[in-house]
Amino acid sequence: MVKTIVGSCQDTDNDKQTDTIIVSKEADKEITLLFLGDIMQHDLQIQSAYNTQTRKYDFSSQFEHIQPIIKNVDAVVGNFEVTLSGKPFKGYPRFSSPDALAYDIKKAGIDYLVTANNHVYDYGLNGFYRTLNVLDSAGFVRTGVFRNRADKEKNQPMVIEKNDMRIALLNYTYNVNGGLYSAKILINEIDTASIRKDLAELKNSNYDAIIIFFHWGKEYERHSNQRQRDLEKFCFENGADVIIGSHPHVIQEMKKYRFKSKSGFEKDVFVAYSLGNYVSNYGTWRYCDGGALAQIKLIKHPDGKLSIEDTGYYLVWVYRPKRSTKSKLRDYYVLPAAQYENDESLGASHLKQMRLFINDSRTLLKKNNVNVPEYVYNKETKAWVLRQ
Repeated sequence: MVKTIVGSCQDTDNDKQTDTIIVSKEADKEITLLFLGDIMQHDLQIQSAYNTQTRKYDFSSQFEHIQPIIKNVDAVVGNFEVTLSGKPFKGYPRFSSPDALAYDIKKAGIDYLVTANNHVYDYGLNGFYRTLNVLDSAGFVRTGVFRNRADKEKNQPMVIEKNDMRIALLNYTYNVNGGLYSAKILINEIDTASIRKDLAELKNSNYDAIIIFFHWGKEYERHSNQRQRDLEKFCFENGADVIIGSHPHVIQEMKKYRFKSKSGFEKDVFVAYSLGNYVSNYGTWRYCDGGALAQIKLIKHPDGKLSIEDTGYYLVWVYRPKRSTKSKLRDYYVLPAAQYENDESLGASHLKQMRLFINDSRTLLKKNNVNVPEYVYNKETKAWVLRQ
């Protein structure tokens, strides 16, 4: 779009007034988004977060080391893979975390949560309702599961609105554990007919981009499967621009490419099949003790076209030092791996484990990623830059 401004100026030599035409182009609009993998709380994480002096839970250490990354983007979306069902607090196989987790996530600057996953109905209808009540009280923008039709109309799609950009996000899960849940509530399950309908509705609305966050794939598989790739093409064909995945608990490959629709239309698209675990107590389980943060910049041009730029990932690893040799309790810190991979203060055993995770992840992603390099830390400038 071109704006034309007509003004006037005085020709003092000839005592004439002339019109001056100033032509300016409307600027691009852009938003930078960061996506986190599975936010989990196993038994030992919950036990370790309890402060016996204050008698309160504190999960803030799990988010403090990624604060510089969070503060450098416009919005952060995380996968909330626990419930807030109340006491007794429990980890696997039925997750119920203290309410403090939600408030500490919010304080960390993570304002958007997806909730459609296989654990969302771990404690039945009461746990389901309570989880949504706490998330709403904490002030999150959420989507994926809903109390009722009115709640769905309010929270689907999730709307991320920053810098004059309006982004719509949809969230679906392959199923819930046990496969059954109350007919009183609504859980978005992966169904192509429903997804096509949802995307069609969004295409007729005023959104600059459409994102789908899937809970999909096979646990512990380090590569996407054909089902994921078929669903990816289906969603891009029907209007989605970005797909983010969770559930496998390990990192899978990421791609940014030009998608060509059946009608011949081309567009930029991005898919991260699985970001792995953001935080968990998988401990020394190989490939599961960390994850990736995916960062993208969406740019809407004046001609209406969308481009996806600065696509990259940060590796994050869960550092779990013991409080003491006599205690089973641990401290939990999610570390940006590239910043700490040579930090000997972590201790030899922890450093060895982190380097194994880093090497495994880089080997996988360097071989299989398409146009999605790693963000690495420059110690001199104290800035994150995309690896060339």
